[in-house]
Amino acid sequence: MKLYLILIFTAISMAFATGYVSLLLKGTYTSTADDILDITKLKLSFQKSVAPKTIVNFNSLYYSPEQFQLIDPIYTLPEPGSDKSVQYYSSDDCFKGLNTLINRVNFEKVWIWEEYRCGKLDSLPAQFFKNAPYVHPSGKSYAYLAFLLNKNYNKTRGWALEHLQFFHITELSSVDESIGDLGSKFSFLGQLDSDTLRRISTGQGTILTEDYLLARIKYPSFFSILEYRFYAREDLEGFLKDSPYFLHNYRFGRNCFYKDGQLCWEYRVGHILTIANKGTVIFLFGLVFICIIVVRLLIIRIKNQKHEDEKRRLALRILGHEFRTPITSMLLLVEKLNKRFDKMDPEVQDTFLRISGEVYRLQRLTETSRHYLKANKGKKLIHMNPEKISSMNDFLYDIALPFIDLHGDDIVLELPEEDFEFVLDSYWVSILLKNLLNNAFFHGKPPVVFKVVQIKDSIEFSIIDQGEVQFDSWGVMSEEFAKGNKSSGTGLGLNIVKQVVKEMGSEIQFSKNPTTFKFILKKIKVTRGDSEL
Repeated sequence: MKLYLILIFTAISMAFATGYVSLLLKGTYTSTADDILDITKLKLSFQKSVAPKTIVNFNSLYYSPEQFQLIDPIYTLPEPGSDKSVQYYSSDDCFKGLNTLINRVNFEKVWIWEEYRCGKLDSLPAQFFKNAPYVHPSGKSYAYLAFLLNKNYNKTRGWALEHLQFFHITELSSVDESIGDLGSKFSFLGQLDSDTLRRISTGQGTILTEDYLLARIKYPSFFSILEYRFYAREDLEGFLKDSPYFLHNYRFGRNCFYKDGQLCWEYRVGHILTIANKGTVIFLFGLVFICIIVVRLLIIRIKNQKHEDEKRRLALRILGHEFRTPITSMLLLVEKLNKRFDKMDPEVQDTFLRISGEVYRLQRLTETSRHYLKANKGKKLIHMNPEKISSMNDFLYDIALPFIDLHGDDIVLELPEEDFEFVLDSYWVSILLKNLLNNAFFHGKPPVVFKVVQIKDSIEFSIIDQGEVQFDSWGVMSEEFAKGNKSSGTGLGLNIVKQVVKEMGSEIQFSKNPTTFKFILKKIKVTRGDSEL
């Protein structure tokens, strides 16, 4: 328990310490004018020392605003009204769903394509692919539909390379897989994902992808030119390797040392440690060292706890196994004697019934242990079997009877004047009360008072003796194997009481002069069918 408290205190201390270090580092992790100047110089040095893989002027590839639609991924979405079930690159489902597209602009081109794919036309007009619109209402370019249809050998490498600027850029990767490397600038464009193409279509300045850094070339504002340098990502990272910075895409809501458009410049960890003061660095490594120690102690504690649990379970298995054989023998003997019950003297009959009760108690104890070892997956340590006790005074008298026979007037039984019924687990309540009574007689002084008071839907049990207790608190007294100086017991009785009472939702109230153990049990509500106990 003490070790756990130390670990908790250490964890709280580390949380405050980590916050302290974070505040210290945050003060050094804010870009200044000098930092921005250094980053600007670094960018200029990169442009001078690293050659781009290619330069793409999109205005030279896509001449008109309509052709620029072949860059933006949004135009690959099917238009409202188009039939998504129709494969417009095949001769199936001819003219299906065209009635919803009749009033669309440039419906004539849609109709010509429909007649061509369905065999009504042998060939397309000469300028069919070069004239707008370039994208079919289904979201695919007319060039790509012709490529897939392959009616007039349109899937040849020569035809595809001749019409590359009429494919949507998102379709180029598929074309590349079919005919091989596209070559020229289209080979680079085919590697761009939809998010990068969206940024290009909006004219974003600098774009970082998994493979490339795209840097837009700036022209005077009256020139509407969209042109990018394509730098290899590995060349960029190689250049920045020896610098104090690294680069990544900006994420909204995340801290960023210096935001450059949609890019974020960050300090490398090594550089942060160099600019932080020596005391902060030592403190940080101290925290790491403490964290390692705490984790190590926790692992050791968990291993030891697991080992102790296994030892206890093994002991319980052995005891349960060894008890089964003699208990079975005693049950057989009890059954034989029971056949001669009517021939016994009344006094012997009474003794026989008590012996039988104790034997069956041992049997239930071994069965409970076996079930616990077999499947104890719930949070509860013990399983309760509540039952209705029609006469609580009789139930309590039966518990006290062995002590009355053994100790006579040394036990005082104070039961409610009016008998009542109650719902509880008779087995575990019997164990509780017998353990407390045994403890009172073995370690206390008579007379021992066994007092029971009914309070509405609850029962208050009190065991009182006149002895002296060397322990100061119930917590210390109820620990495992806790025994007094003159005790010859196992030191487990009160620990069992503590655990069982806790599982029942109550707790032991302990006081001295006289020594008193008191606990309250609430009535258990059990629903069976339409009735409630």
